[in-house]
Formats: sequence, structure tokens, C-alpha cells
Amino acid sequence: MGYDLRKFNKFYLSCPLSGALFIVKFNQLKIFYTVAQKKSFTLAAKELFLTQPAVTIQIQKLEADYETKLFDRVGKKIFLTESGKTLHSYAEKILALFAQAEEALTDVKGLKFGKLTIGASATVGSYYLPKIFEVFGKQYPDIEIQMNLTNSHQVIEDILAFKSDLGFVGELRSYEGLVIIPFLEEELVLIVPPDHPFAHGERVSLRDLAGQPFIAREAGSATRELVEEKAGRRGVSLKVVMDLASNEAIKKAVETGLGISIISRYVVQKEVDQGLLRMVPFAKEKIMRKFFIIYHEDKYLSSIIRAFLNVASKLSSHFWRKGEA
Repeated sequence: MGYDLRKFNKFYLSCPLSGALFIVKFNQLKIFYTVAQKKSFTLAAKELFLTQPAVTIQIQKLEADYETKLFDRVGKKIFLTESGKTLHSYAEKILALFAQAEEALTDVKGLKFGKLTIGASATVGSYYLPKIFEVFGKQYPDIEIQMNLTNSHQVIEDILAFKSDLGFVGELRSYEGLVIIPFLEEELVLIVPPDHPFAHGERVSLRDLAGQPFIAREAGSATRELVEEKAGRRGVSLKVVMDLASNEAIKKAVETGLGISIISRYVVQKEVDQGLLRMVPFAKEKIMRKFFIIYHEDKYLSSIIRAFLNVASKLSSHFWRKGEA
């Protein structure tokens, strides 16, 4: 979150802590939050373009005002105290609310300038969003896009903490505080090396995977959760020999014969066309995985966000047709 500390030199906020009312200048709140996030006075000072002594003095004033310690200092490391954790929770919400207020006020400028922060899980972020960025960028060349590529759980956490404007995630259950919009659906297929016994058959069942060395996505991945859930319903416990955090790493591992895996048809099509991998559909039923767009229910939908959602919606059908080809 970016804030101009000069704008709010006279801005005061108040909230209860341990039954007492305290008043905090916005500057001090931002300094405290940055120190807590960076876990370092030095790094916070660099981020805020302040000297380290200036940051230290502001934290000391806060601690004196509250009559409580906000940080424990152990050697060169700092940790939030219980009081610090309480203030951090308020600070995160207040600073996010201020960012939204700025966004709403500057929205009258239209789509000439601005920034969009997006969180995305690995598959959708690496293979689907670049095309959306390309189309959106041609229409709105002066809008800056920042993407954080991580797993679905972290994307959701960042949305709930107002760290991202929009999130793109795989399978998810209902979350309080989220608006969830269907984005697209894709098929997951088994991939094997060209010399694997499965490569010569037309279809396999999930039960056929029992005992096979399996390369899985990392814990927290929506793909992994879906695959394990589907296998579990068939009474199959996958023999995971390796878990990797990216689809590219998984494809390379399968190419070299380290195991088999289940991956998006769209993601693996190039390697299949090149003869590097074989794609084996599942018998009886396809394994389909859905992607969703999410944002916080209290998020102000600026003209930038609405324009991006419009582009993403139009392109989702393009991805679906390509994945089926």
C-alpha cells in the first residue's frame, strides 16, 4: 500500500486499546505499520525515506502515549507484542480504508493513469493472465499492473487484507468477506513420459494411479487439493515422490521420467504437440477445475478495476475454446 505521509500531517485517528482512548497521528501509524511489516527499523526507514533515528523516535512516542511496549527487541530482531499485534490489526484496516478513499477520489480522473494490484495462483497467473494484460494494456497503456504470483490460499489472504485489488484463484469454498465471480473452467489431464506404459493407452482411471510415483503441486495449491480430493473419493492414496511449486517444473520432472502428474490441458498442450509428453484423458469422467475472480466485499470498484473485469470476462470464453481444441 502506498501513502503520501505529507498529506495527513494533521490527520488524527482514535480507537480503544485496553480500555483507554488513544489518538495517533496518521504519520506515526504508517511508520509503526511499516516497521511491523518489514520487521526492521532500518528497512522501514528506507521505505519511508526517513532516517532510522526518526523512525525510532516515532515508535518510542507511540509506546509512551500508549504506556505499553509495541515491539520486543531480541538482539537485532524485533517482534510485535500483544499490544503491537492489536494496533497492527487496526492499522492494516485504517490504511487500507484510506487507500480506498484516495482511489475513490482520484477515480474522477478516469482511466488515464492508475495502478492495479492483482494476486493470482500459479496456473491462471502464468498462462491466462498475460493475454488479459496484453489486451488491457493496449486499451489503457498508462495503467500500471502489479501481479503477485502465489498459491490460492495466499491470494485469498491478500484480498481479505486489502493487499490486492483483485484475485484469481482455483477451486475455493465460500469465504466470508469475499465477492466471488466465475472466470473459466479447464480440464485436468494425466501427463506421462512418451515411454511410459500409460502413454500407449487411450484412457486411464484414477485407480490406475495407485502405486505410481506422482509429482504434485505444493501444499496450499488448489490443483493439489482438487486432485487429492478426487483420488480420495476413489479410494486412491497418491504416492507423492515430489511436490513442486510451478507447472513448468512439474512438466520438466515428468519429461525426465521422475514420475507422472495431473495438470491443465491448456498448460501442457505445447509439450504434447512437440512430442515431449503424452497427455492421457481420464475414463468415465473428466476432471474439471474452475477458476474464480475474487475481491473484498468492501472494496471500492474503481473505473480501472471495472475495465479490467470487463476485459477478463470477454477473454474467458476465448481461453475455454482454446483449452478444448
